[in-house]
Amino acid sequence: MSIPRPPSRRSEASRNLIGQSSITRADSISSLEFRTACIPMGVSRGPSPLTIGMADTIPLAVAFHEIVHSYFRGADESRCQAKMSGEMMLSFPAGIVTILANNPNPAKLAFRVKNTQRLTSILPNKQLVNVDSGQSAGDYIGVEFNMSALSSLLKKQSEQNPSASYFNVDILKYQIKPKPGANSCPFQLVAYWKCNSSHTDLKIDYKYNSHAMSSPTPLLNVTLAVPVPGVVKNMQTKPTAQWPTESNRLIWKFTELSQHSENHGVGSVAARYDLENGPGTPQTVSTQFNCEGTTLSGIEFQLVGVGYRLSLVKRRFVSGKYICDGDQKFSSGTGTPSTVSSVGEPSC
Repeated sequence: MSIPRPPSRRSEASRNLIGQSSITRADSISSLEFRTACIPMGVSRGPSPLTIGMADTIPLAVAFHEIVHSYFRGADESRCQAKMSGEMMLSFPAGIVTILANNPNPAKLAFRVKNTQRLTSILPNKQLVNVDSGQSAGDYIGVEFNMSALSSLLKKQSEQNPSASYFNVDILKYQIKPKPGANSCPFQLVAYWKCNSSHTDLKIDYKYNSHAMSSPTPLLNVTLAVPVPGVVKNMQTKPTAQWPTESNRLIWKFTELSQHSENHGVGSVAARYDLENGPGTPQTVSTQFNCEGTTLSGIEFQLVGVGYRLSLVKRRFVSGKYICDGDQKFSSGTGTPSTVSSVGEPSC
C-alpha cells in the first residue's frame, strides 16, 4: 500500500518553468517530437543489459546534450546575443522489458532535475513523465514516470529492434538562461576588417571562456571559417590556414582549446589577401566546436527511491549558429592584423 503524500503548493519558480513550449524547432537540438533510439550511451557495470534478474537493481544511463547559438557584433561585448537549449535522455537496458512485463507492480521510477534556477523553461515528455509538484522547489523539479506508458513504449521498441541492448528515450527539453553580454559564450570572438583597393586585412581575436560552462573543460575540434568572395591573387595567413579554392573559404582549425593552452586559450588569427577586383567587403565569421564532459546549464540528475541505479552520466554541448560580424566603421588604428608577417599598417 502506498502512503499518500500531503498536498503541497508548487513553488512559483518551478510553476513558471514547467510546460512552457517556447523552445522552437530551429533552436532546439532536435524537433519537439520526443523519440526513442537504440544507440547505447555507454556500457554499464553489473548484470548484462539482456539478463537482468527480478531482484537486480536496474542500471540507467543519463545524457545531457546542449547547444549554444551566439552572434558577436564588433568589439562591444554587450551587443553579443546568445541562446542555449538542451535535452535530457535516459538509456534503459533491454532486460527491463521482461521485468516490466512480468511484474504487475514494478518499482516506481522517479528522479529530480537539480539546478533548474539556471533554466528559463522545461518541456517534459508528457507521454512518459509527469512533473510532481509536491517534490519540486525553486532549484529542482521532481519527475515521475508513467510506468504503464514506459512499459508499453519499451516493449514496442523491443519488438521493432529485438537485437538492441539499450533503448534511449528523450525525457526533457529545456532552455537555458543566458548570462549578460558574452559571458554565456565558451568561445568569444571579435573580428576586425580593413578593406581597400589593393588588399583586405582581417584579424580575429578569440578567447576560451571557462566561466560559460559548469566546469572548465577543453573545447574540441574548433574551426574558424571566413568566406572570401572574388578572385584572390595573393594570400597570407598566420597561423597557416587552409584555403580550399573550391569553397572560397579561409579555415583555421584547432584540435583543442582550454585554459591550459598557450596564453590560457587567448589568441588571434590573421590574414591579408589581394583581390583581382578590390576592395573587398567584411564577411561573417562562423565557428564550430564541441565539448565533452560538462554542460552549459550545470543541471544535474538524481534518482529518487529504490529499484534503480545510475550507472553512467554523459554531458556534452556543441556550437549551433555561432557567428561573428565586425563593425562597419573603423578608426585608422583599429583592426590591424599585425601578426601576419610582412603586413604593414593598412590605410583606409
